[in-house]
Amino acid sequence: MITLLSKVKIIDNSGGVFGRCIKVYNKKKTADIGECILITILKTSADSKLKKGDKFKAILVRTKKADRNFLSWDDNAVVLVTKNVKFNEFSPIGSRIKGPISWSINHNKILAIAKKEF
Repeated sequence: MITLLSKVKIIDNSGGVFGRCIKVYNKKKTADIGECILITILKTSADSKLKKGDKFKAILVRTKKADRNFLSWDDNAVVLVTKNVKFNEFSPIGSRIKGPISWSINHNKILAIAKKEF
């Protein structure tokens, strides 16, 4: 579960490395896997178009705390997204995801670019 000011790892190839949660978009004030949060960028890669301090919406794909299916990971990780207002859905900024993600999320576009290893 993610709360305010939690540090997260950005695992897509958009250019961000680490971020910090500044808003959770639900009434519980804690985010689980598959929920949307607002993050600010803390660290970027060298050849990135993103800057430190930029704000982005992100979908949570891994958490340290076990979720409903008793899956727990080593870190908290997110994928940066933009919201398409016309279709009311999220599109990932990056074109590739580094590392495993939880398959219990409901975003088909994120699942489509994830690496499928069994």
